[in-house]
Amino acid sequence: MFRSDAQLARVCRAICGRARLGRLWTPAAPTDEAMALLESDGGPLSSGERIVVLIAWSLWNGQGQVTVADVLHRLDGRTLVMLGKLLLAVASGGSAIDAWLAETEDWLQRGHA
Repeated sequence: MFRSDAQLARVCRAICGRARLGRLWTPAAPTDEAMALLESDGGPLSSGERIVVLIAWSLWNGQGQVTVADVLHRLDGRTLVMLGKLLLAVASGGSAIDAWLAETEDWLQRGHA
């Protein structure tokens, strides 16, 4: 699915970045803050932020408990489009994931989180 842990970490960071929480993932792994949020089931996060973090954890190691209903009912359209594009990229392989990362990271850097 993902070419490497580094690619997966970038995906998790980009997903979290949509909720302005990109700081939760380093280029190599989740941060201590991300681990604490997982342990507290999202702690003080809004419902949308919580879902985004749990999606990242689900991808990282399967620990994030999130349902499709949670995703569909709590995330905005732009985030759903971002995740839909990621699903298509994953189905196509590592190069498509790299293209998704380039597009998503550029979009986030332009302030569209």
